Amino acid sequence: MVHSAESEAPFPELLRHKRVQAGLTQRTLADLSTISPRTIRDLESGRAHARMQTVRLLADALRLHGLARELFISAGAGGRRGRPEAADPGLAAPRAVNALLGRETEVRAMVEALESGHRRAVSVSGLPGVGKSRVAAELAARLGSRRGWPVLWIGAGERARDGIGTAFGPLTRSLRLLIESGARDVSAVCRLIGHHEALLVLDGVADAGPPAGVEDLLTYCPGIRVVSTSRVPWPVAGVQPTVLPPLAVPGAEWDATGSPDVLTAVPSVRLLVDRLSEVRPGFSPDRADADAVVRICRRLDGLPVALEAAAGRFGVLGLRQLAEEPARSLLGLPVPTRSAGVPGTLGGLLGAEVERLDAAHRAILRELASSDRAPTVPEAAAAVDRPRNEVVDGVGLLMGCGLVRASYEESGTRLHLPNLLRMLLRAPLDLRGSL
Repeated sequence: MVHSAESEAPFPELLRHKRVQAGLTQRTLADLSTISPRTIRDLESGRAHARMQTVRLLADALRLHGLARELFISAGAGGRRGRPEAADPGLAAPRAVNALLGRETEVRAMVEALESGHRRAVSVSGLPGVGKSRVAAELAARLGSRRGWPVLWIGAGERARDGIGTAFGPLTRSLRLLIESGARDVSAVCRLIGHHEALLVLDGVADAGPPAGVEDLLTYCPGIRVVSTSRVPWPVAGVQPTVLPPLAVPGAEWDATGSPDVLTAVPSVRLLVDRLSEVRPGFSPDRADADAVVRICRRLDGLPVALEAAAGRFGVLGLRQLAEEPARSLLGLPVPTRSAGVPGTLGGLLGAEVERLDAAHRAILRELASSDRAPTVPEAAAAVDRPRNEVVDGVGLLMGCGLVRASYEESGTRLHLPNLLRMLLRAPLDLRGSL
């Protein structure tokens, strides 16, 4: 049995306690661990700090297993209340190659919520390729820098990366096992964390549903903060949901003035021009290019993955050609995907998102795609011949996925589809697959 005091004991005291508990002398422990008696004396007196290899050899010699071993190794690495020593707060989060554009409002709101403790968990959802992981990485970088919070990043289908330092190394494995196995008993992990402050990022892990045990971590570990990215908002009480929209596209002010200066402040334009200049170094759009840039951003909804994919063809096609590409070509643009079985095209990425929906939700989307006019909720309910409350709930889920956007007018809430999704749902069957 592991006593709670052991999770608080400094390593010299814990080593001495475990040695005496095992009925070993310093000489005997030295023989079993292949560590010199002098080193063990220095460790027990606090005159020396153990290397991780030394701590593991001692744990093997003491025959420690399970939680007792994890606590022993954590203490040997310097684990204690507060920030673990030698931790690099940003080590876990993926390092961003490019600057974050057009997300300051959402990022600032989530940082303030997590810092203040008003919310200890936030959920980031939205269309595939909208930049959810990039925003999570920005949150991790800012909170790590401003608060000194170590970061544990767990991505779907990949090994956990932790910036909590060697002090929390065992925690990485425990959390990963907890989330993957769906175990409900999280007492051991909660005791490992204690009152440590740390940021846990679950990147795509919650796509299949809320990970088991994370609610308990939030309940029993007051220093833990959680950021989750997923297809739909994380349906857990107390979690702050953020539906990440595509980047803003040129609006009415551009139509009224036609001023290139207006475009420089539009995030989707800045992203597209930045990627175009990567393909053709030195490229800078002139007045003649502005209309084409606006058309591309609007047709692609300001979706980052789509803008980057279109820019990739700039080495062969001109801007006007890109702006006039047919729907089939746009949906066939190659994009990266991390989901097994999802075609690596823009249409495949969006199509897989629609295929995950049930028949009722797909019926709502098809109805919205059938007309260029944005219907109200009652009009959509009448068109799909379903009860209004059922359609309201369905639209709420679709909005959480980023598949539907609402505009609020005096005549009522009107529902809009992204252009790319409308193209997909109107596309020939051979392009849409089973949709």
